Amino acid sequence: MNAAQLKQYEISRKIILLMREGYPQRQAAAIAIRMWNDGELKLASPAADKTALDKRKREWKRERMRGTK
Repeated sequence: MNAAQLKQYEISRKIILLMREGYPQRQAAAIAIRMWNDGELKLASPAADKTALDKRKREWKRERMRGTK
């Protein structure tokens, strides 16, 4: 992924998070773009997100197994 694609990825992720918080799509997009321009969003790769997601899944399964004993 090049820098422009990573930028789009980060902004789109933030838009989705803001919409889950209840913001309309246009407002969420405006907030995410402003955050990017102000340097409030970090540039992370999708692979890092997958790694973090996998870690959360493993921890959740581990906790679930502890609760059933």
